[in-house]
Amino acid sequence: MQNSSIVSVLAQEVDAEVVESVSEETHLPKPSSQVQYSTAAKAYRNEQFLNLTPVQVIDKLYSLAINACKKHDAVLARKVINELIAGLNYDYKDISVGLFRLYQYCKHCIRQDKMDDAIVVLEELRATWAQAFKL
Repeated sequence: MQNSSIVSVLAQEVDAEVVESVSEETHLPKPSSQVQYSTAAKAYRNEQFLNLTPVQVIDKLYSLAINACKKHDAVLARKVINELIAGLNYDYKDISVGLFRLYQYCKHCIRQDKMDDAIVVLEELRATWAQAFKL
C-alpha cells in the first residue's frame, strides 16, 4: 500500500464528516480564521495517518469501508476495498487469496446495492483482525 494513497482515502471520510457537521450547524461561509485552522487541522490529521502502524491502517480501512457502506457511498467503499486488496501479501497465498475473494465479493455486493451483505463480511473481517491483534 502506498502511504499517500491511504492518507487520501482515510482523509476523505474525515473531510466528509467535517463538511457534514459544518453544514448542519450553519449555512454561512467560514471566516478566514476557520479556513486557516481547517488547513492546519488537515495537515495534522494527515501526519497522524502517516504515523499509523500497518495494523492500525487496516483497522481504519475496515471501519471506513463499513461506514461507507452504511452511508451507501459505493464509490468510497470500493476505493477502500481496493486499498485493502492492494495491501495483500501474496507470500501467504492461502490467506491472501481467501481475503481477495472476500473483498471481490464485497465489491460485487456494493455494485448490486446489497450494502448489508458487504457490511456483514467487512464487520466479520474487522472483528477477526481486531481479535488477532488485540485492538
